[in-house]
Amino acid sequence: MDDSSKIKPYIAHLNSQLANLGPEINKFTHKSLDEQLLLLNDERSKLDLSNRYAYVLSSLIFAYMKLHNVKDLTPIKQELARVKRYMDLARQLDKNDEKQEKLEKESQEQAKQIINSALGGRASSPAISKVNFQGKHTKFSEEPQTGSASEKVIPKKPHSTGKVSKREKR
Repeated sequence: MDDSSKIKPYIAHLNSQLANLGPEINKFTHKSLDEQLLLLNDERSKLDLSNRYAYVLSSLIFAYMKLHNVKDLTPIKQELARVKRYMDLARQLDKNDEKQEKLEKESQEQAKQIINSALGGRASSPAISKVNFQGKHTKFSEEPQTGSASEKVIPKKPHSTGKVSKREKR
């Protein structure tokens, strides 16, 4: 009697889990896989559905074989390993897509920074404004300068005429 009282909670839990499993399986299989795939537009969602379908069926067969005490579970374990590999490949595909999107976003940000720096980089203020020139202008007056214009002319050097001699080598 002691043994059966210890097992009864486990059996009750198993029965409740099986009761929950039934409607989920019916919802999953109320249409054939082909019909469900035709309803989906995105290739990625089709891949997810196929992987989920294969995993659920393989897991149920594995549980069924375990309940019936089948000794050789190698084929179903191989199938579960194959499904796991496909799911891993799908995750890897998602990671690559995310990485590609991240790289594209970074390159767009980099291009934006380059363009901004090439165009002055001052989107908040104009390139030429009064602030940039305050205190930097020199005003020229129109007052006449002292001294004659002839004094400011640079005298010409006399040009020598004649033969040009060779320079000595040093």
